[in-house]
Amino acid sequence: MSEEGTPVILPESHLDLLDRPLTTLLTTEMPDGRLQSTVVWCNRDGDELLLNTMREFQKARNLRARPRATVLVIDPEDDVRWMEVRGDVTLEDDGALEHLDLLCELYMGEGPFFGHGIPAEFAATEHPVRCRLVPTAVVTGGRFARAGGRSTSPKPAGWNERRPCTGDVPIPETHLDLVRGPLTASLATRLPSGAAQTQPVWYELDGNDLLVNTSRERRKGRNLESDPRATLLVVDPQSSSRWIEIRADADLQEVGAVEQLDRETHRYTGHDHYYGSIYPVEQRQRETRVIARLHPRRIACDAIHA
Repeated sequence: MSEEGTPVILPESHLDLLDRPLTTLLTTEMPDGRLQSTVVWCNRDGDELLLNTMREFQKARNLRARPRATVLVIDPEDDVRWMEVRGDVTLEDDGALEHLDLLCELYMGEGPFFGHGIPAEFAATEHPVRCRLVPTAVVTGGRFARAGGRSTSPKPAGWNERRPCTGDVPIPETHLDLVRGPLTASLATRLPSGAAQTQPVWYELDGNDLLVNTSRERRKGRNLESDPRATLLVVDPQSSSRWIEIRADADLQEVGAVEQLDRETHRYTGHDHYYGSIYPVEQRQRETRVIARLHPRRIACDAIHA
């Protein structure tokens, strides 16, 4: 990974994730400071990522106001192999329709987008815009043990306190199968710069809350200590146009975190314990596991033209 703000070269080891028509997750910054995560089509121009959306859509409005974004692509055959790309975005009108038709052929096997991807009459009200993302940071997946020891930073106010569920938005029954999983989700949290970190996570449904396990020492744990706003996106592996996006507030709880992690490890991998099966046993002494309990504040479901 490079220092934020400096253009980087994409690693050859993961270029196939961008060269195949895989589900691509785009996270942009909403006006209220929350993060929007949605599914997009993507290809690349050298080390630059090319996405496409409609000028009228929320993600385009987000990018006009705050021209940076985070893209995550996960290998569908190996969920520990992924690439997260953060960068600056330029919106381009010239050639946007031709690019959208190219993406339609890449992802659907046939174009054009207006007439094959969606009904032709939408061309009168929706106007494509190409989003060119110049990478400033790249992170690739793979399980590895952190160096160093436990965090010694003071625990923030509200630690281990569970906020009341007043104001929670109920998860719709139509998408309970996705949140019950087990599927690989993406979790977007805010970095100190305000940009989004978006990475794969396991998760568990507990009532109307979603539980995600991390540690105080990991970047996402440090992000949530500073800003409890998070966005979880779960995509149906059978249809990328069917998904659920949950924008939430997170409580961090240390009590029971290792036990919950073992439960998730068994559910996702069949192993009984995380430490000793997924990570070295000695790693448990180097990090403080926490449960991020996500309280839904807003829920969006499915592609507009699904």
